[in-house]
Amino acid sequence: MNGPMHAEPDDRRDERDPNDEPTGWLDLARVVAIAAVVMVHEAGKGVGARGPHDPATPGWWAAVVLDAASRWCVPVFLMVSGALLLDPRRTDPPGVFYRRRAARIGVPLVVWTAGYLVFGHVYLGRPIGIRDVARAVGSGSPFMHLYYLYVIAGLYLLAPFLRETMRAVDRRARIGLGSVLLVIGMADQSLMTFVGIGEPNAATRFVPYLGYFVAGRLLREVPPRPGSARRAAVVAAASIAVTVAGGGLAAADGRGWGPYGEYAIGYLAPNVVVMSLAVFRLLHALGTRPHGWRPGPRTARLAELTFGVYLVHAALWYPLVLHWHPPAAVGPYLLAAAWHWLVALAGAAAITAVMRRIPLVRRLV
Repeated sequence: MNGPMHAEPDDRRDERDPNDEPTGWLDLARVVAIAAVVMVHEAGKGVGARGPHDPATPGWWAAVVLDAASRWCVPVFLMVSGALLLDPRRTDPPGVFYRRRAARIGVPLVVWTAGYLVFGHVYLGRPIGIRDVARAVGSGSPFMHLYYLYVIAGLYLLAPFLRETMRAVDRRARIGLGSVLLVIGMADQSLMTFVGIGEPNAATRFVPYLGYFVAGRLLREVPPRPGSARRAAVVAAASIAVTVAGGGLAAADGRGWGPYGEYAIGYLAPNVVVMSLAVFRLLHALGTRPHGWRPGPRTARLAELTFGVYLVHAALWYPLVLHWHPPAAVGPYLLAAAWHWLVALAGAAAITAVMRRIPLVRRLV
């Protein structure tokens, strides 16, 4: 994956809704999104293992389906952050906002960047000379999933000003802003893939994702109506089917999995944008319905672990799959993938829970 990222669990504590709007569905969104993040990494291993002229085996197709069906994960995390941090009713000045976010994101960004640079050296033989480290950090993606820390840091820098903009304009203008930003993100991804222009770095990596950040706030402002969940589920299912087909067709030319396949399942491909908005809407509808189960304290406790799970899981997952060759048959592939996913997800959750009980160390997760 380009990995998760996501909203930080402490956002929920800091951003309680002034009008007491139920926020349990945002916890639910975090929990299911982190499970999908780990699945994106796991399925990506199976999808990317198909080389030039390799046949499209049933196991490979199973990996494509799992990958495509999980691709809403990072956008949903970004929309959760936007739903909370762009609330125009908030009044904390930029200085206070920045101090809180710097304390929360600054230390993890430095420590986990250093830790995964060493991890990459040990497991992948990546050089860690001064120039190599500078290039890795300057890219804004020192390891496969850490790009999200750089994305969220950039979004935090603009959040107070975006919030003021949202407060100052009417709903039509806010929708226009979100739409334009999403189109810019999709155009950026298309230009990089099909024309080979542009390359993200630590300073700009967040820019294409601004649309999701704003969309989270916009969608939160629209209360679900009867039938919202059903309609959102239909749109999400259709966009997943399109993503599966697009990924399969992109790899059907005999060259194996490559940049066109990555584009088809990328977070800013139009089909994935539609999928992500629909899944976010679906979670909103399911988590706020007046009857039946609704997210409660247990979901909130799990949501508090998601930041740490995101950071820790790669260290557990990567050694499991480093020398693993995905089976061609569906059954063996799914069994192995489920095992890797469960070990990485549950193991990272357990480690995070322990780390959160240790003074100072808890600042890392």
